[in-house]
Amino acid sequence: MKWKLLALLLLFPLFSPTVYAAKPTPPAPVPNSVCIDAGHGGTDIGTRNNDLTEKDVNLDVASRLETKLTEAGYTVFMTREGDETLSNADRYNHCNNQRAAILISVHHNGSSDSSVDHTMALYMKKSDQKLARTVAEKVSSQLLLPNQGISRFASGVLLKADMPATISEGFFLTNTNEYNLIKTTDRLDQEANALLSAVQTYFGN
Repeated sequence: MKWKLLALLLLFPLFSPTVYAAKPTPPAPVPNSVCIDAGHGGTDIGTRNNDLTEKDVNLDVASRLETKLTEAGYTVFMTREGDETLSNADRYNHCNNQRAAILISVHHNGSSDSSVDHTMALYMKKSDQKLARTVAEKVSSQLLLPNQGISRFASGVLLKADMPATISEGFFLTNTNEYNLIKTTDRLDQEANALLSAVQTYFGN
């Protein structure tokens, strides 16, 4: 009898609710907040078209979007504001630590065929799909480009982000027409406005 009682006492901590307590609830996200990630940077230039590098175009659009969102009353966090080399962990950790409500990573596609051009958005988690779909729809409609829709992509930034997240591939930087539009029009401002519209639609503002 003593041995049975001793065994029960030894096993009790294993079944104690304090041992298997649920993980603490993470802090609520900052309301109406956006973490903007300008893709690539530093030694990682992304794709390019003559004198235009993706890392610079990404940052240009991201900075314009930051200004527009701030003026519209949103709280904005930037993963980079200069030409920095960042890892995926640097990016998602920054957004997670700031408790951003959503994450938009600004990228531009590339192809060996200079005639290819369309919009698409990437997602990883199920919770990313609504944001990705909204971004693709708004960017394609406002830039007058075919909408290639959304596609699942195993990105560390998307996978490890605590919030709904998407990578916006606004257009093909390698496209000849896009190059000329960037050089002669306010193409990048149009894209930033489209992303602003996507955020407003997503939050229902």
